[in-house]
Amino acid sequence: MRILKKVLLILGVLFALFIIVSLFLPSKVKVERSTIINVPSKVAFDQVNNFHQWPHWSYWDNIDPNMKSSYEGPESGVGARHIWSSDNKDVGHGSIVIVDSKPNSSILTDLDFEGMGTSHGGWLFNDTTGGTKVTTYMEMDMGFFGRVFGLMMDGMLGKDFDKSLAGLKKHCESLPASSAAASPVIEPTTTQEQWVATYKSTTNMKTISEDIGKSYQKIGEFLGKNKLEVAGPVLAIYHSFSPEKIEMECGMPIAKEVKGEGDINVIKMPAGNAVVAHYYGAYEGTEGTHASLKKYIQENNKKIKGAPWEVYVTDPGVEKDTAKWLTEIYYPVE
Repeated sequence: MRILKKVLLILGVLFALFIIVSLFLPSKVKVERSTIINVPSKVAFDQVNNFHQWPHWSYWDNIDPNMKSSYEGPESGVGARHIWSSDNKDVGHGSIVIVDSKPNSSILTDLDFEGMGTSHGGWLFNDTTGGTKVTTYMEMDMGFFGRVFGLMMDGMLGKDFDKSLAGLKKHCESLPASSAAASPVIEPTTTQEQWVATYKSTTNMKTISEDIGKSYQKIGEFLGKNKLEVAGPVLAIYHSFSPEKIEMECGMPIAKEVKGEGDINVIKMPAGNAVVAHYYGAYEGTEGTHASLKKYIQENNKKIKGAPWEVYVTDPGVEKDTAKWLTEIYYPVE
């Protein structure tokens, strides 16, 4: 009986110490690791933003060669989901979904692993000397009785994060330079109402650049005459498009409704559902992105309900490197 009493006493003391230590520990634990990858941020971002690319570099996707995987939602970006199942205890069963994605900047994920609840993770991409600083992290709520175990999470997960980052670095740096022009990020979005001063014209592939410049000049003169300021990046609505004939409507956003004048119209672009692609590169390369958007819309059972438009986010007069030019291409959908 004395031995039993001693065992119980020791267990009681250990439990009391466990409770006391837990009182002074945080319930939320964050594990984070970073590395520098010698590629543009877009290249690294594209490899993480598409779960189909993870087997090329992710440590967790390569632990069990017999792991069964399935994918749901869009090809990449918000809503993309990877579901896996494995008999390997280190892999198990679970799913991960992208809940937020900002092109070349950040990705947020929710991870569900074998009924253990949802852990929130993410990736950050920052341009720096030598390429892109890529940071990955995971945040977990350990609860009161799991706080002590939270002390071990950095050591347990940190080394796996390092392995995945090393794999991502090796993979990205081995890609051909043309990967900087990889598939654009495509995702559903909601547009807001916007007043726009526009000028309609008919052009073709040979003269489109010159005609766009003339259109913006005419709109600029109208804005100057009426003392109006541009309220956002310039854009162009494409009512029809073929190499021989392009019917377009160049526009400059303005803050309020005014009356048009001559060939200048003032229209209100309505709020609504749309699909957007974030394209980086020279304007001549947008044709392939339009094709990707149409394919995405078809594969996701959506229907186009109006003319597409391009928003020229980057000012080419300020940024000379065409690889850094951002064009947002919108297709309104039902």
